[in-house]
Amino acid sequence: MKGFGALQNLPDLLAKLRYDFARVEQDPSDSYAAFDFFVTAEHMIDWAYPGYANRDARESLRRSSVLLQVVSHIASGSKHFVAEARHHESVQHADTVGGSFDPGVRPDGLAVGTLYVTLEGAAANTLGARVGAVELASQVLRLWEEYVERQRLTEGKA
Repeated sequence: MKGFGALQNLPDLLAKLRYDFARVEQDPSDSYAAFDFFVTAEHMIDWAYPGYANRDARESLRRSSVLLQVVSHIASGSKHFVAEARHHESVQHADTVGGSFDPGVRPDGLAVGTLYVTLEGAAANTLGARVGAVELASQVLRLWEEYVERQRLTEGKA
């Protein structure tokens, strides 16, 4: 099996990541949207460097970026309920903090909470001890957009 329906290559998966980001941005407390975003972001590495032969390249890319380490920890923790692999040292927990009534947040005037990720270690030193899911997702999306653009230029598809 290669790909999934209309998702056939890295730019296709980037389009899905953008779609998931729009959902996170629309409702910062939506754990479903955040789950989809971070799991997709984690699998961008697998699509960039597919197969067993590229395992070292995937691990090297992940080690090179605190953001990708955080994404890996969030994705593994959410997929497997608990992230137990030794390399997951970035995230303490993710919680939704209830919002106050703010008519500017949603057109219907409902209070909206925000999903926050509490970080530790190098991730906390780089990104701060606590970061909102929208802010974190924005940085991750930008990272992958730049990566895919570099790949496109490198492959001469400019």
